[in-house]
Amino acid sequence: MASLLLISACGGGDSDDGLKALADAIELEIENDEEADFLSGKGACIADKAIAYGAEELEKNGITLETIGDDIETLPEGGQEIVINSTLDCITASDVAEGIMQGAAEEGEPISMEAALCYAENMSREEWRVIVSGPDPEEAGAIFLGLIADCPQLLVEIFMDDMGIDRSTAECVVEALSGPLLSSLASVGESEEPDMEDLQELFEAFIGCGVDPEMMG
Repeated sequence: MASLLLISACGGGDSDDGLKALADAIELEIENDEEADFLSGKGACIADKAIAYGAEELEKNGITLETIGDDIETLPEGGQEIVINSTLDCITASDVAEGIMQGAAEEGEPISMEAALCYAENMSREEWRVIVSGPDPEEAGAIFLGLIADCPQLLVEIFMDDMGIDRSTAECVVEALSGPLLSSLASVGESEEPDMEDLQELFEAFIGCGVDPEMMG
């Protein structure tokens, strides 16, 4: 996430007024964060989760009035954990899917809600953590590739975009691919090529679904 979602109470302490000020500030920060639109409407919940740690714990972990708007990486590890866990406690698979779509669009590689939601529903909480905390491209990519077999929708969209084939044809190809091949494709890095056996099965799937061989280069 681009900025910290939490601050400590003005003047310190655990008074009701101080925690109320905390909650209001947290909610305002979240709802106004344009880089995290997928958290819209989640501000109050995240605020409640965050202030449950208490003002003293927040301040001890570097979350102070002065850190509002700072990058999360400027916090000590404990502070980052508070921010991320408070967020994870309040979001759903649909929220994560929206975050995936937002990130993909920013990278110029938009994906459908169907594909994003499938990914989110098949991810563990720890994998959600990677997505919510401002993912390393390689780490996030590895998560997505590992879910190709469970979520072939993205592969359908890739075939449609890269080869100019219609959805029914792309779906036919994906359905024709064996589980081992999908796993193999998922394990191949962006700079690598599938082995010849995999390429042969892929070629046969395209031919079997009526794709002109000349379209495959």
